[in-house]
Amino acid sequence: MNPNESPEALVQLLKRYATDPASSASLVEQLRPFRLALRSTSDLRTAYTAGDEFWPAFARVWKVEADRLAAASSDAADAAIPAMAALAGFTLSLCMHSPHNQTAAVATVEPQLRRVLLETSSFVNLQDPKYTDMTRICCQAMANLVTANPDLAATYFPERLRLEETDKLLQRLLASPDHGTLHAILIFILNSIHGNSERARLLGTSKAGAEVLDRIMIVVGTMFEDEKADAMTQEHFTSDLFGLSFFIVQQLVRQGAFEAAYEAHALMPGYAISPTLVTLLKFLDGHLSLSAHATSPSSLALVPFLVRQLGHLADSLINDNSTQARGRDAADAGTFQGVVLVLHCLCSIGLAIEQEEEVASEVAPDQLEASEKMVEGIESVVRLLAFAQTLMPPPTARPAPPSADDSPPPPTKDAASAPPPPTTAADSSPPPPAAPDGTAAIAQLQRTSVQYIGITSFASPSSSTAAARQRTQARVKAAQDRVRVAGGLGLVLGMCQIDERNPTMREHALFTIRNLLKNNQENQDFVEALKPQYRIGQNGELMDLPPALRKS
Repeated sequence: MNPNESPEALVQLLKRYATDPASSASLVEQLRPFRLALRSTSDLRTAYTAGDEFWPAFARVWKVEADRLAAASSDAADAAIPAMAALAGFTLSLCMHSPHNQTAAVATVEPQLRRVLLETSSFVNLQDPKYTDMTRICCQAMANLVTANPDLAATYFPERLRLEETDKLLQRLLASPDHGTLHAILIFILNSIHGNSERARLLGTSKAGAEVLDRIMIVVGTMFEDEKADAMTQEHFTSDLFGLSFFIVQQLVRQGAFEAAYEAHALMPGYAISPTLVTLLKFLDGHLSLSAHATSPSSLALVPFLVRQLGHLADSLINDNSTQARGRDAADAGTFQGVVLVLHCLCSIGLAIEQEEEVASEVAPDQLEASEKMVEGIESVVRLLAFAQTLMPPPTARPAPPSADDSPPPPTKDAASAPPPPTTAADSSPPPPAAPDGTAAIAQLQRTSVQYIGITSFASPSSSTAAARQRTQARVKAAQDRVRVAGGLGLVLGMCQIDERNPTMREHALFTIRNLLKNNQENQDFVEALKPQYRIGQNGELMDLPPALRKS
């Protein structure tokens, strides 16, 4: 080791600089050989910090530069910026893969690091390019304090959230326009809650934690347009900020904190959902898109919560009369979007359970309970189907193909030479307008609702135990009956016709009708009673059915 790069030389440098920074050479230049040595020789992390004098001297240098940064003189602040960046970079390197150094840095350096970040995270400084690099490196240093150190995160993260109630540091930094700063803060939050249900719940439910989570959802809320559903399932993201936010919400789900975080979110009076909650549901939907995620115990435990939210959002969408047109026109787009997302989440869980039942020798008890709980959402889904029908008119009947009798006679010689007939206003009218933008969303609600009914009334032919088969049969019978009693059987039958606005609707409806009628005499009798006895002529008279439609 070069004597000029020894631990003793480093301590002497720090002491000398802390005593008289003005007469010393640039701190950036003085720290450079030690930083380069540390980069090439990882053992120096222990050697540099082994003595009792290093951390006190290092903390004093941090305080000197933090004081200069906060000074009223712009010259002093400008001189402190590169020095602070060098200190933060050196701290980051010292703490990498070193739990001992992480603990020591939190005790000695972190208070000054926090001072610096509070100074640089003002609105004016966040917009000033001269602070950008330094702020980013300081945030990276803070993230490295808890990386791969759950014991330290257990004390540091709760304290950070306690301080967050007054200083709002994380929220201020999440307002930064710099991608690297946002990336570092998201890494810090993810490292802090990873694998720990208590800290995940703190992020979701504490006052400061909920505000931080809300800010994250606002930051990434606009990024969903650039992410594809299949890529999200495979966790391949266009934006690393989006990916980190997804992993944070995924930790909330896996640690059993998602429900508490969702319900702890404060809503404005008169609103059933907010943009933050919509974004949370989008992330949950992405997480559940993979069958292995959808059948995990933490995901199955969300079914009662999702069924409650389904009823709550359906009530808000259908029954809210605070404004006359709000419910009928689905003007509350957030509630509409939220109810579709909840349906998607429940359908993902239901389909994943079906797939497991087909290959598993025994159905897990929590899967049986989740399937049974989904039946309780049937009434809400039937109401949503009826509501959607009021928003979108039934499909227009297809014109009958022309018969031979309707063919026009061949043109005569005189007719061929005659001028064309005059064009009327009706002939020159434009084609009918395209379906409104809301049609696709309403079609999706109908399709997902019918799919939900089909899932809850389906019994997989599994080789599970007799007790499990008995529970499944009881669940299917209950679902079939509840659909009929709620008035859903006729609604699903009405979806069986071809509708070009909703091309796959008929397939879902036919499969669902098959499930609703199987081994259920009451439902079969209901459908039988709907079969036509007569047809109505053009003048309103009753006429016999064609032979193909008559009962045998």
